[in-house]
Amino acid sequence: MKTSLQTKGGTVEAQFVYVFVLGILFTGVKDRLRSQVMSSAVDSRRLKSRGLWEVYSGVVLLVALLFRAHNLPTLACCLLIQTIMAQFIWKKLHYDAAQTTIMHYWFGQAFFYFQGNSNNIGTVDISVGFVGLDSYVEAPAIFLTALSTYAGPLLWACHLLCFLSSQRDRAGMGLGHGSYCFALLRSIPAVFYVVLVTSLRYHLFIWSVFSPKLLYEAMHTLITAAVCLFFTFMDQERSARP
Repeated sequence: MKTSLQTKGGTVEAQFVYVFVLGILFTGVKDRLRSQVMSSAVDSRRLKSRGLWEVYSGVVLLVALLFRAHNLPTLACCLLIQTIMAQFIWKKLHYDAAQTTIMHYWFGQAFFYFQGNSNNIGTVDISVGFVGLDSYVEAPAIFLTALSTYAGPLLWACHLLCFLSSQRDRAGMGLGHGSYCFALLRSIPAVFYVVLVTSLRYHLFIWSVFSPKLLYEAMHTLITAAVCLFFTFMDQERSARP
């Protein structure tokens, strides 16, 4: 006879991972808060950067939990490329915030499709909304599904935030500049597609082809807006500090 843990099919193990991720995120947030009360600017900057990388590590672990097994090599390649680019390209060649942001954005777009996503709603993996849950709960299911679907762009955006924060001593590496470039890169295709859909609203395939793509664009824009707001908050926090 199967035990109660076996019948849950890994639910308990996933819940343990959730607790571990929350612990990592809590540690990162705690370091961020501690950096605000430190008298030394150098120590404060170092602790703040460490807190951001801890939060990023928690997000990576959560994404690894949600990904299917065949997508884990994609995640590993994503992290490897980020490390190589940061150590041997962006730091060595002294790219500014705009150039670094453009590369992060397009790498995020590439990994969105490397995950197996497309412009078809049928490629959305809704099963990740049940990871670690005994039954369907709407809010966590929506959050987990969105996180899994847009994990590629989100991971690259988080890496951009951590990288720019660690390079603040260099001219032209401000978070505000990166946020502006990131928002501009997302708004151009979004505006173009809204105009296209409006002009083709009577097309035969408006519901089967154009509408799903519009939903993807809208969700991507919403996530980008949240990322840019966080970038702006971080930049204002830095400016307010003496």
